[in-house]
Amino acid sequence: MTSKTRSGKSEFEVAPFAARQAQYKACLDEIAALHKWGKKEFITDQVELRKNYSIDKSSHIPAVPAAAVAPSTAELVAKIVQICAKHKVPMTPRGAGTGLEGGAVPYAGGIVIDTNNLKWIKIDKENSCVWVGAGVRKTALNRAVQKEGLLFGADPSSNPCVGGMVSTSGSGMCTLKYGTTRENVLSLRVVTPQGELFQTRQVVRKSSAGLELTALYIGSEGTLGIITEVCFRLFPDTKYRAGGVATFTTTEDAVKAVVAMKQQGVPHTLLRCELLNKGAVAGSNKVYKTQLEETATVLLEFVTNDPSRRDLYKDYQTVVKVFKQHGKTRKMRYLKDGKEMDSVWDARRGCHYSSMKCDKAKGTQQVISTDVCVPLTALAQAVSDTEEDFVKNNRPCFICAHISDGNYHTLIPYSDPADFVKARALEQAMVRRAVKMGGTVSGEHGVGVGKVHHLLSEHGEVHLNTQESIKKALDPDNIMNPGCFYPCQQKLLPTAHL
Repeated sequence: MTSKTRSGKSEFEVAPFAARQAQYKACLDEIAALHKWGKKEFITDQVELRKNYSIDKSSHIPAVPAAAVAPSTAELVAKIVQICAKHKVPMTPRGAGTGLEGGAVPYAGGIVIDTNNLKWIKIDKENSCVWVGAGVRKTALNRAVQKEGLLFGADPSSNPCVGGMVSTSGSGMCTLKYGTTRENVLSLRVVTPQGELFQTRQVVRKSSAGLELTALYIGSEGTLGIITEVCFRLFPDTKYRAGGVATFTTTEDAVKAVVAMKQQGVPHTLLRCELLNKGAVAGSNKVYKTQLEETATVLLEFVTNDPSRRDLYKDYQTVVKVFKQHGKTRKMRYLKDGKEMDSVWDARRGCHYSSMKCDKAKGTQQVISTDVCVPLTALAQAVSDTEEDFVKNNRPCFICAHISDGNYHTLIPYSDPADFVKARALEQAMVRRAVKMGGTVSGEHGVGVGKVHHLLSEHGEVHLNTQESIKKALDPDNIMNPGCFYPCQQKLLPTAHL
């Protein structure tokens, strides 16, 4: 049976070969006998598997697994992995399914290990950290720690499970102040491809006791093991905030202003610095009914715990001075905490949705959401060239960016399979340009299957051989998310996803 993807492509058939039926059955029978599973914890129904486990939020070809299992403890995850390893059955770890590069689509078939039921939060207020199960969503974690007067710094625009967030090294809008996901993870508990559960390091400020395995698993996209629990650093919660909106004649002017601010020193209260290009602002105005001037716009947010809030306005004025000097600012205005400020940030978070809805004649469209990250010195040129590509191809250009990080996202709507091919070509050109400028194929979405074919140009053979050697050493039977992430495994994937 086949189905059509959002790009119009057929589903990737991964039903086990006849010779493997016995292997799969024996594995599933052992897992079924392992625990008294609930109806939504052990799934073999093909309709449900196709609906809930064959796709993510990307446009890549769906693939239906043989089964999905959703354990509620790390120990159960380990036992399941032991059984799969015994039968050499492939496993695909999966969280909220919010990935954008096909990294949780089970192209090898096998079993999806759903981490959504790994839901526990253990706050260590005295040491400003929290151990959290991989299935906890970002917003739930935020709510829990804020009750203790603490703050979880990493802030992806979506609402992922934290395990998936760490697996793809996804970050977000607060990186400027609190750092990337990598910088916020203190330790991990991981199940190896052999089914052994271990902790990557002690939760201490510094350690010189061996290799830093925590960093190895962050961003490995489920190919080296399954993250079951994460220890994040926490920060004091902030009570007061204010914002700013700066408009520019061109996106290039806006980028130059932000780069100058980074070079001169970021004010200590500045939490967020985000860019919407003209197309993204227009989309927001249509869908969210905001009334922003339809031109390149930088959104700012400042935070403090000083009740006087004087430092907020002072730091805003510092940014105003830099922006006027270096960015040909058209207008700047200060936003006090309130509805107007909330609506502006809701529009930024909703860039993906507004790009889907912006063309009333075409109705709701599907969207390729892609990101790259380049050095600050190359940022203005990279963004300008990307916009020019879209103009040449007579397509609307929606760019929203964590601009102070050099990380920008392009959202490319498409209406049918032929249109998808054109949209995909624009995405590929953007990625190749970023690499040529000394950047990376993804700042926070990950590699998955969508960008794996760009890795040789970014890293070179020695780098990739080293990565692939680690994969072979830790997962010699290649049962952890096979086909994803490593260029040497592309032969396991449908060629149509490229």
